[in-house]
Amino acid sequence: MVPADAAGRDEEAALALYRELRRDGSASAERLRAAAGLDEARAAAGWRWLERLGLVRARDGGAVKPVEPHAAIVGAMAAYQSAAAEHERGAREMQRVLSSLMSVYEPVVAHDDAADVAVRFLGGDAHKKQMMIDLNESMQFSCDSLHPGPMPPMEILESSLVRDREMLARGVRVRSIYPGSCLHTPKYVRYLQELTATGAEVRLIDHAPYDLLIFDRHTALLAADPEDPGRSLAVVVGAVLVKSYIALFEDFWLRAVMLDGAQPAAERGSSDVTAQERAVIRLMADGLSDDQIARKLGVHRRTVQRAIAKLMERLHATSRFEAGMKLAHDAEFAGLFTSL
Repeated sequence: MVPADAAGRDEEAALALYRELRRDGSASAERLRAAAGLDEARAAAGWRWLERLGLVRARDGGAVKPVEPHAAIVGAMAAYQSAAAEHERGAREMQRVLSSLMSVYEPVVAHDDAADVAVRFLGGDAHKKQMMIDLNESMQFSCDSLHPGPMPPMEILESSLVRDREMLARGVRVRSIYPGSCLHTPKYVRYLQELTATGAEVRLIDHAPYDLLIFDRHTALLAADPEDPGRSLAVVVGAVLVKSYIALFEDFWLRAVMLDGAQPAAERGSSDVTAQERAVIRLMADGLSDDQIARKLGVHRRTVQRAIAKLMERLHATSRFEAGMKLAHDAEFAGLFTSL
């Protein structure tokens, strides 16, 4: 913005030039500047303002001619009306563009995105069983599963083994993560060995948050309520949403131990910290109760209590609180906290 005093000086210079121009009728800019008594800078500013007002018109040979104020007003109004009409045309065009984007193209994109993403909730054993059958039969590339426990009855595991064989025969890659506590039960050890023998990749982990199955990296199945996994099943479809579940599984897969490298409990020395004890230590440090730890590990509450009692005896602690304090400071267990 031009300062008020500067604008006033430009107006004064323009008026002086305009008066000299009207007296002369037509003259060169240099002669008019001298007649008005202006320096070059003030004269240049005055001429620019006269041209902006439409009060001068150039002639051949460098001379300028004055324009009557009434004619300049008519010209200014005509220019304003032309600019207003152009602005109105631009506004109508913008309205048309926005209307097309919002009413035609945005809904199409939203519909296409929604078609790729869906979440369904299934209740009842029959519906969940049928969904599992349908997904197993339609799978083409991969089946990744995470099972934190507790382990289901053997008849369910045996039927699952049949479906896994069928998938592997079709060329589907099968990867499964099971709780390390399986090594404490011979029948589960045999099941995992049979699963591995069919061609599936099996790993073990101390603790996982919930059951998760991912089919062809596009559809995920998980409990709608992790605290009550048997109540309902959530089916998530769409590569965009399932990416987070894929990342979760891959993280657990990298941290899990291969079944071939894991030692059954009976083959480990009694002085070693078991996988189950490692998980109990971590969950104790998180402040979970015995019942909560049991649910997380998929074992009985008595199993957790025995593990805690063994740790307390080993630490010569008389309470859980004292055990927690010693666990935090005991060098033998320090590595467990840093690695968990």
